Amino acid sequence: MEYDKLFERIENNISIDLSNIKFCPGPCKDTTEEPDITHNNCCYFKPYSGGRYSQFNYPIDDKNTLILKNLRICSSCHHRYLEFTEENYIENLKEDAIIIIKKLKQNIKC
Repeated sequence: MEYDKLFERIENNISIDLSNIKFCPGPCKDTTEEPDITHNNCCYFKPYSGGRYSQFNYPIDDKNTLILKNLRICSSCHHRYLEFTEENYIENLKEDAIIIIKKLKQNIKC
């Protein structure tokens, strides 16, 4: 998978399709791949149904937004995202966006 194919820039949005990413793309430090969910009844990442969230939005700065599409995410990062968005902790979401971009750059195999 080529790194550049994951990123799409449209105006002030940087969109990343995570359909083929097996590790949690959230701001945690964990890069362990989720086991194949088709061969067992246990899901490690959310949603626990085995599906994918359509998108999470993280502001990068006052003009740009990181959009994570088609993602599965660990429960800790999911809880963190919900808390920050519900409480409108924009600065925390901005910090997470930078961490996520760095994590993806370091861990996506080209």
